[in-house]
Amino acid sequence: MPISTPWRHVAAFIYDLFPIIGLWLITSVVVVLLRRGHEVPPGTLWFQLLLLAEVVFYFVFSWKKGGQTLGMRAWKIGIESFQDMSWWQSVSRFIIGLVSTFLLGAGLWYKKLNKKQLSWMDIISGHRAVNISSPIKK
Repeated sequence: MPISTPWRHVAAFIYDLFPIIGLWLITSVVVVLLRRGHEVPPGTLWFQLLLLAEVVFYFVFSWKKGGQTLGMRAWKIGIESFQDMSWWQSVSRFIIGLVSTFLLGAGLWYKKLNKKQLSWMDIISGHRAVNISSPIKK
């Protein structure tokens, strides 16, 4: 299977922002309802950790159970042999992806320099992201 390009990953990441924002909006409504209409003060640690946990769960669960996030599905990217990926490999893929994101996608652009065309996330998880022509089958 052909290796996916960094630009496809960027497009998939932008696409993935929309379901994440939707999750955050639903969570915010539920929390405000549970607090009987009182907003959560800005900078509240438990709320920020809750939102971060949702992002971690979105990516880790998507990669582990289906080999793709919604953005990856839209841009026809999948994780090769995701069925063999452990939960720890999926979590480590997320952590390195987060570091890469903070470094303006350095982990993705590393694909261009690497002979095997592997991103930091591919290296750390032991599973590479590839272009696919049809949905990944379990």
